[in-house]
Amino acid sequence: MAIFFNTRGEHHSEFKNSSAHGIKLDGVYWRSVAHYVEAQRFSCPEVQEKVRKSPYAFAARSIARAVPDALRDDWFDVRDRVMEKAVRAKFEAHAELRAALCATGKAEIIDGSVLGTYWGAGAGGTGQNKLGKIMMKIRDELSDE
Repeated sequence: MAIFFNTRGEHHSEFKNSSAHGIKLDGVYWRSVAHYVEAQRFSCPEVQEKVRKSPYAFAARSIARAVPDALRDDWFDVRDRVMEKAVRAKFEAHAELRAALCATGKAEIIDGSVLGTYWGAGAGGTGQNKLGKIMMKIRDELSDE
């Protein structure tokens, strides 16, 4: 059995990075995992702060994508660690989310985004599903505690 999120049916929408479940990381409050991850793509504090203050995750992505030249040099080396740090903070900060994640048991968790082939499953399920794999790793660690 697999559990899909980021799909049209909005099942498990609380698992989405854009869900309104704030986190505190690096001494700062972030409105969502998406806000944090998008901001970390840049080394420029001004861009990071603009992304952090954006009202919605979609706005954070738009701001981030508007300044592609400001992308940090090591982003592709650190992005998995950044994502895991933020996703972990989300599930540790929100007991109801932690319970929902652990309740998935051993089911495969799949980011069903048809556009994302790195973080998600992509169209036709040929993507890497890195976000789903991170969530399963965190679920296993939280379940062991």
